[in-house]
Amino acid sequence: MLVDFMKISTVDYPKKIAATCFFGGCNFSCPFCYNSQLINFKGSFMDDSIFFEYLDKRKGIVDAVCITGGEPTLNEEYLTEFIKKIKNRSLVVKLDTNGSRPEVLQRLLDADLLDYVAMDVKAPLEKYPQITGFSDVDKIRRSIEILKNSNIDYEFRTTVNKNLHTVEDILNIARLLKDAKLYVIKPYKYTPEVLNEKISGTEDLEIEYLQEIYNRAKQEGIDNIKIGGKV
Repeated sequence: MLVDFMKISTVDYPKKIAATCFFGGCNFSCPFCYNSQLINFKGSFMDDSIFFEYLDKRKGIVDAVCITGGEPTLNEEYLTEFIKKIKNRSLVVKLDTNGSRPEVLQRLLDADLLDYVAMDVKAPLEKYPQITGFSDVDKIRRSIEILKNSNIDYEFRTTVNKNLHTVEDILNIARLLKDAKLYVIKPYKYTPEVLNEKISGTEDLEIEYLQEIYNRAKQEGIDNIKIGGKV
């Protein structure tokens, strides 16, 4: 459910002026998560009428809404109704998801409620239990295939932390996603809000680490890989 929103973002939805909504609750426990306060959210949820009043006042300025978290798909009924209210305002919707609920993703796509999806692939599948605390990797694989076979714009992305990811780890993800539209690798950026700084570290990832991954992927003929900025 809605915790807060950012009024204007020029980076969360490609080529759109977006408002970004943050949903509370997550079923992953990634140590490098910078929205860690949303994982086991204990605060008060926002009355979403405040957000929709804002959208109505910014008609013609905001043309998209990005829904992120936490993990928005954990409350399917609320998420579905929330998106319908956005769509009723003729705005496009981008969903950020960890891919752990492929059945929800499929139903949202079938209902024509999504225009763009960014799915985080947190690790090579065999390392998911270790890095995320989530062990049902078949669901991650299913979400990947759902997006690959969809008719909407999408991207896969990984925040790279060299305390947790080897170069070969990220190359294995890139190989898994080589026939997808886009795979973005992003550098870990330390903030005091990360879930576990002892594991994640307090140093930003140097761009050279990503460049090595990028170069090796290109040498293998993986052409959909891109280096991005902070998540």
